[in-house]
Parts: sequence; structure tokens; C-alpha cells
Amino acid sequence: MNRRIMFLLGAWLAGNVVLAANLLKNPGFEGGNTLFDTQSYWAGTVEHIQDAAQAHTGKGAIRLVSAPGRGTVFGRLLLRGKQAKPSGKVYVFSLWARGTGKLHLGGIRYITPPEGKPPYEYDWQEEGTTLSDTWQKVSYTIDLSRRVANSLAMVVELRGEGAAYLDDVSLETVVQPGAFVTAQSRHQVLPVGKAEDLVLTTQPQVPVFVSITKGKDAQDCHELTSSAEGKIVVPGAWFVSAEPVACRIAACSGGAVAQVDVAFVTPESFVRSLGLAKSAVLTKPLRILYLGDSLTDFDRGMNYCDKVDFWLNQAFPGLASFHNAGVGGDYITRMEDRIYGRPAHRREMYDGLWNEKYDLIFIFLGHNDTKTTAKSGLKVPVVPPEAQDASFRKVVALIRQQSSAPIVFISGASMVEEICRRNYEKALPTRPNSTLFGLPEHVEAFNDVLQKLSKELGIAYLDVYTPMKNHPDKPSLFNPSDGIHLSTAGHAFVADAILTALAHGIGR
Repeated sequence: MNRRIMFLLGAWLAGNVVLAANLLKNPGFEGGNTLFDTQSYWAGTVEHIQDAAQAHTGKGAIRLVSAPGRGTVFGRLLLRGKQAKPSGKVYVFSLWARGTGKLHLGGIRYITPPEGKPPYEYDWQEEGTTLSDTWQKVSYTIDLSRRVANSLAMVVELRGEGAAYLDDVSLETVVQPGAFVTAQSRHQVLPVGKAEDLVLTTQPQVPVFVSITKGKDAQDCHELTSSAEGKIVVPGAWFVSAEPVACRIAACSGGAVAQVDVAFVTPESFVRSLGLAKSAVLTKPLRILYLGDSLTDFDRGMNYCDKVDFWLNQAFPGLASFHNAGVGGDYITRMEDRIYGRPAHRREMYDGLWNEKYDLIFIFLGHNDTKTTAKSGLKVPVVPPEAQDASFRKVVALIRQQSSAPIVFISGASMVEEICRRNYEKALPTRPNSTLFGLPEHVEAFNDVLQKLSKELGIAYLDVYTPMKNHPDKPSLFNPSDGIHLSTAGHAFVADAILTALAHGIGR
């Protein structure tokens, strides 16, 4: 660890530094090795141990053994799951280790590289830890408070001949005492060519690191100092765009980060969406709950939930707010388990869900429910229609016990079948039971179930499937690599559909 980082961390620890919760699941390897991967071109071997005598706590541990490679002897592990949007943050990576050899912790910063350079850079501890038979805690702090990265992955390397036992791994973010950065709005939409300054709030007269990412361009970085009133102004001239594009602005101070996504749209699009929002005619606060899958969970800060909120508050300042409880990979039976408190994928996403009052609840599912497999001959969706029906009824019953808010079903989207099928056929040779998303017959059957329940249970139904299916440039609404997830244009499309429905009084 370099001296500057050691001094920084020591000063923060002395000041009661705030550490976030461990970002890693299964840190003690009790459920197997779900944390680390290694690459075929890296030396060394990794083995999961299930023996309390070999572990630091519990029964699970990892054994890393070095081997000759690249003219030296080493063993290297990569932490699964990159940290997204790490710029401006400070991370502490720790684990308990014993054995032989010298252990080094580090990080891989994935960057937009200069021409001819690799898209990543390694950060290693300058001095490793010599292992012994006694367990010892090894930690590494990687400071990105003044550096940029598209994503971050942590690495472990055993140097020299040896074997290391690793256990109880943690990855935490560090925030300096009292540090904060806040933005009035997480998402903004501007007409192309309009330069509007962005004002954020932080501690008075502190340095603030600002990174700006416009579309696929490399990040542009600036250093600012907040005013005596704790205000920081990011000039609109720094991020204005002459063409439709998404721009992300991150302001960082003391490990605290605020991100604002600015979408530049055509003047015609801006006027249309604002007009739809004004037609909703809010006369009192509207708190919206969104329940859904990855189409709701992904692209937080700039997805359709954020856009609906932005437009409603443009038209009726301070009256709209929302809670996004979308869970990537969800389908209705998973939602049922989670909402009833049973073991479920990302169960924590519904913790405290009913501790607040909602005025309107949207449910947007169907994209995972309707996927099908080669094993079924592509004939049966993962969640069959009869199971969809039964599970939706149970979810609605529980919601109505907890909330008097009207419920709106949003139809499953009309995904891009050609892209989905291409990906399916590409995977099939190596994955005989591959999954195919977006078959119209399964999505349409799902929507039939929703419409039937809508009539029987008195629930509003919002059809986005039909207008998506008939859109003159349907592929533009979806991620071009998978044809499933919404693009920036797709999020705007769904947001406009919701604003139109609100203007017609849906669910109210």
C-alpha cells in the first residue's frame, strides 16, 4: 500500500471513518467458492476446502497454490463481479490468510484507454504480506477519489512458492466523516444544445472531483472547490451535447459520490413528453411503487422510472416521487416468494417495502416468465400460464393487504425476436438446454393472463406490447446485443406510455 493511501486511511480511521456493509455474498465460502475465478493463462490452482480445522471461521475456505508461469512462480485469483461506476470512491479489500509465500492484494481498473493501450490497469500493494501458520488479516485500500474507472475488480496474488488458505473476504466502501454530495434530481432531460448548469450540495470549501461521461466518449475530469455555502456548480458547457446522447456526471468528495444522468433529446421529444406530463394534472403528491424485473432494475438513474419522475416534477414541481423495487431476473413466482417473505433471489430488495404509503403501484413483468428452453422444444415458458395466473393472484392479494394504492399491470414488452433467437442459436452448441427469450406466442399468452386478471380483479392494464410491436424502428428500443433490455429510447418510450396513461386517469 503506498504511503499516501496509508496516511489517508489512517486519518480516516482516526476520525471514525464510515465503512459500508460488505459488498460480497458468501464471504466465508460456506456455500462453496462463489467469489473467485482464475484465468487459464494465470499460474496456480484454486481449491474449495470444507473443513473447520482449515478455515478461519465456519467450515469453508479457499486454498490457493502457486505454480511456475511467465518466468516466475505465482497464483492469482480474480474476484467475481466487477464493481460498476467506481469512480470517486474508496474501497477497502480485506481477507484472512495463512500459509506460505507472500500475498499481494490489488485491483484491476477497467478504463477507456488511450489508443494502442489495454483497457485496464493493475493496482497492486507495494509490499506484500509474508504468510505464516497463524491467521492474519490482510487489507488493501484502492483510492479512486481522484481517478476514473468504468468498473473495478479485485485480485489476489500469491508470489513465490507457497500455498495460502483464504477466508472471510470483505469489500467495503469508505466515506470520510461528514462527507456527502447530493443532487436535487438524479435524472434530467434537456433539449439538444441547451447548456444548463448543474448545482450540487456538499461540505463548504472542500475539493470535489467531477467526472463526465458523454455517450461512449472517454471520461472528462475536472477539479472544483465548493463555495462557503457548500454549493458546487458544474457548468453546462462541460457536458452540453448537440445530438441526442446520455451523459453521466459524477461528483465525488471524501469517498461520497452523487451521480446525475442527463439525457439530451430532440426538441420535439422534449415538448411531447412535457406535454404528456402536464396532461396528468397532479393536484396532490403522487408516490409510485414500481415492481418488476431487469427492465425496471437496470439503468437506475436514467431508466423509465426516473424519466416519469423527472417529467412529472417538471410539470408539477415537488409532487411526484417513487420507489424502484425492480429485481433483475425476476418472474412472478419469484416475486411471490419475496413478497411473502420466503427465501428468494435478492430477498432484501423488499425489506421495509410496506413501511411507506404509496398512491400507485405498477407491476412490469413477463420477460423472464416467458423465456423457454431447448429441453421443452421451445413450447413451454419457464412459468406456464396457469402458474402465472395463480401467482399473480397471490401477489395481488398480499399487496391489497398492505396497501390501498391502485395497481396497474404493464404488459410484457415486445422483445426483438431476431436478436434473441440469434443469441440462443449461438449458445446452443455448448449449452444444450439454452434459453430463448422473446417468443411472441409466449409473451402474448402472458399478456392474455394479465388482461384476464385485470378484468376479474379490477386492476388497470397498460399495453406497451402492441405499440412496441408496431413501432417503425422497434430494435432502437432495445439493447442491440440482447434484444431484451431497454435502450435509452426504450426507457423513454415506456415513460411516455405511463405518462399518457396517467393523463387518461389510469389507476386513479
